Amino acid sequence: MAGEHVLLCCFILIAFVLAAFLVAEYAFVVPVRVTVDDASLRSLEAPAQPAPANGTGTAPVGYNVSVAVALSNRNWAMSVLLTAPLVAELRFRGGHALARAQLACGDDDRARIHALTTAVYSMAGAAEFARERAAGVFELEVAVFAEVKYEAHPRRRAIRVTCLLRLSPSTAGPFERVRCA
Repeated sequence: MAGEHVLLCCFILIAFVLAAFLVAEYAFVVPVRVTVDDASLRSLEAPAQPAPANGTGTAPVGYNVSVAVALSNRNWAMSVLLTAPLVAELRFRGGHALARAQLACGDDDRARIHALTTAVYSMAGAAEFARERAAGVFELEVAVFAEVKYEAHPRRRAIRVTCLLRLSPSTAGPFERVRCA
């Protein structure tokens, strides 16, 4: 009789802990973390004409850049669904957009990020810009825009973050992950 009582108490305790865990997991949302996991400035072309001597402008410089944006779902049980296109915009720090790309949309197979997983989306841009850094290091931003819905929650949440990058065409070695804010 005492053994059955202990077994029943253990079962009730386990059921209570499991119920509390599930309520906590589905009641609270851990936000999606956005990082730039890889970025490179593949080419940098010198201007065809030198900049004007009077300082009225700068000659355009061509570039080719690639960026890998990662969305990490840190929730233990819930998947995250993209409900609007995931868009990344490459721009000069505080300046105009150089390139804009739709990395994923809500109706493709990459729109679901399962619990405790990370999805990586790539973008590349090639263009010309008119401002060159004397040191050969370019400060760029990757702005990421998306809208997500967590499986157990009816409300959609917007993602609007900016990732600051410092890239150089001569950089050797692995890229250090950049956390976006």
